[in-house]
Amino acid sequence: MTAPTQRRLADALNGQYTPIDDDTAAKWRAEGWWEDRSIRSLLTDAAQAHPDRIALVGRRADGGRVTRTYREFDRNANHVASVLASLGVGSGDAVVVMLPNWVEYPEFLFGINELGALYAGIPVAYGDKQAAAILRRSQAKVLVIPRRWRSNDNLEQSRRLRARIPTLQHVIVLDDDGSDLCDGESLWSSHDGVAARQFAEPDPDQICYLGFTSGTTGEPKGAMHSHNTLIYSARRQAEHIGPERFGEPMVNLVASPMGHHTGYIWGGVFTVLLAGTAVQVDRWDPAWGSQVIRDEGITTFFGAPTFLQDMVRTDLAGDPDCPLRCLVIAGAPVPRNLPAQATAALGAYVAPAWGMTECSILSSCTPDEPEDILRTDGSIFAGSEVRIVDDNGEAVAAGVVGDLLMRGPGVVYGYYDRPDATRDAYLPDLWFKSGDRADVDENGWLRLRGRSKDIIIRGGENIPVTDVESVIFDHPDVLNAAVIGVPDDRLGERVCAVVVIKAGRPEFTVETLGEYLLEQGLSKHYLPETVVHLPELPMTPSGKIQKFKLREQYS
Repeated sequence: MTAPTQRRLADALNGQYTPIDDDTAAKWRAEGWWEDRSIRSLLTDAAQAHPDRIALVGRRADGGRVTRTYREFDRNANHVASVLASLGVGSGDAVVVMLPNWVEYPEFLFGINELGALYAGIPVAYGDKQAAAILRRSQAKVLVIPRRWRSNDNLEQSRRLRARIPTLQHVIVLDDDGSDLCDGESLWSSHDGVAARQFAEPDPDQICYLGFTSGTTGEPKGAMHSHNTLIYSARRQAEHIGPERFGEPMVNLVASPMGHHTGYIWGGVFTVLLAGTAVQVDRWDPAWGSQVIRDEGITTFFGAPTFLQDMVRTDLAGDPDCPLRCLVIAGAPVPRNLPAQATAALGAYVAPAWGMTECSILSSCTPDEPEDILRTDGSIFAGSEVRIVDDNGEAVAAGVVGDLLMRGPGVVYGYYDRPDATRDAYLPDLWFKSGDRADVDENGWLRLRGRSKDIIIRGGENIPVTDVESVIFDHPDVLNAAVIGVPDDRLGERVCAVVVIKAGRPEFTVETLGEYLLEQGLSKHYLPETVVHLPELPMTPSGKIQKFKLREQYS
């Protein structure tokens, strides 16, 4: 009898490059880290087990509230897949969703997954520059948008984007009457009559999600995740802390944008994995948020420290009836005293964690460890490894700060259509360069110490410095410019622009610089909140700006 042929990872990658080899993939399967199931199958299981449980709650700032049971969620996800198939979307085609946190968002996520298509998200507040980069890199075939979001006319924005993105064939519009739509644009409700279809189960090794992130180059890179890598991370987080600690059933507040990795995996995938309820809020306001937490019986939350700091300042603090049970805090540096303070104030376990788009979460605190762990970024998930190395790539002793490398079943394949970036990110033996500085102590607890990548993290939002700098440099009055992050108690960092202006030209104010950047298509949350003018910038002999001197001076 002949042995079965080993699966080839390359067969599922549609020509994309990854250094992960077939033997490593087989090892992760044999050890149970890769479960060989699709994201969509999680919803199927939850709907069969709990058809009448509330799966989704949409809370809108305008007072609206809508719900979906798991039965409805399951049916609507299939409808999404059927509609997309009727538009010619097939396995491997990219569908980009640019919606607020509405209940339709997870329905699109799981519907895209059911079809075997490729999902990428764009935060609804993004400007043309960032949105176009994601649409172009993903080769998007369909874009899903609201008609309007706050002051932004998203339909008009999509028309500007379609003119620049040749692959973009269809725009699906929510929340509109459809009166002024053009060719290639359709109202979501106009597809109500599309017949339901059955779809083959997607290959669990297939790339199902592109998480766009920006590093030192500022160019968005699509981190390639499969069903297996995402389910590994979600499952490990649940087991690391204990699924029962998130609530039985879990009621998860989704305040982080679904267009970001945090909202997608922890608001979407993780909630369905535990058959919980995802409460989607389309904006964050601390006072309103505290009321939503009480109204909906929120038990858990994943997000940046900014949200936690806001919660502690509301009347939830000290309330014996506060329903919160477990809060996982990641996405930005966590102030070391905050977890213990918030745990005492809210009566919930606050778990600092570390991760990035390329690995979701790889370490987290857990109640099973001594309380001192709360002053760290936790212990490493089972099945994964980290390594701290010096400038020569040699491993360092416990407690010594160095470059953080990671390896394991939840780390991405690489970057979409960027084999050069993938090769640059991976070292031999599948060690992935995180771009962060850290140490691991004698307990095996991770402590993040800083970043080597030139990005600013403002309230959990990654702001690629070079994106902002490049637009400032384009202004005809600018001779030189640098963008730095300055510390902020609430947001972690704020954006500061340091500018050298041509002689005789007027200096910028925060308002005039912001107006210019918005006109150039930069996203609003990228705008500098401080502008400093200097006659010249500190430079190295080789002509590089010495940003550390600017940070020292203006921090």
